[in-house]
Amino acid sequence: MISLLLDTSNQALSVAVNRNGKMLAEINTNYKKTHSETLVDYIEKVLAIAAVKKTDIDRIIAARGPGSYTGVRIGVTVAKMLSKQLDIPLYSVSSLFVLAVSKGTEGKTAPLIDARRGYVYGALYNIEKGHYTELTAPLYVEFKTFLQSAKEAEFLLNDEEKVSIDIDKYTEISPRISQVERFEQALKLEDADQFIPDYLRISEAERNWQDNQ
Repeated sequence: MISLLLDTSNQALSVAVNRNGKMLAEINTNYKKTHSETLVDYIEKVLAIAAVKKTDIDRIIAARGPGSYTGVRIGVTVAKMLSKQLDIPLYSVSSLFVLAVSKGTEGKTAPLIDARRGYVYGALYNIEKGHYTELTAPLYVEFKTFLQSAKEAEFLLNDEEKVSIDIDKYTEISPRISQVERFEQALKLEDADQFIPDYLRISEAERNWQDNQ
């Protein structure tokens, strides 16, 4: 089983090729550059590094959000296109779960993505070897509120992104989507025609439009 995995949820970008759940090759970046300019190129490069042809790929796995509206949409769009072009299954995984498993941390973990103005995208997992329990499903919430239910958890945060929340202690993490296949139950089979990102909240433009109606 050869999988192509994509995460463009935020500033960081992660592209990987796995064979039977184990990483063959991956490219991870953590700098500001438009993913639409780099994703297709990185896919070609990671396939070349792994000595895998597109026709060898058995499935696509894409991070479905939450995160940057534009970032999530780019990854999902490319994943849908490849799934239909190659006629192979498309699976999705929460962008927060990608963070939760990227360093191999076990125990109670709380991956966070800063959502500005004191809010976060957050989830709570208990990670064990090859298994996990979702204690709090991904949600958009004020960080002060989320903190009350996650006091004993290890917070995971990519501090290369803008951090606006008041947080004292956390573990710095960058997404490595190559790691998610250790937890098959986290993957959701999608219909490539119907699959839409999991933004968890409406965009500011949509909110402004609603306010003006």
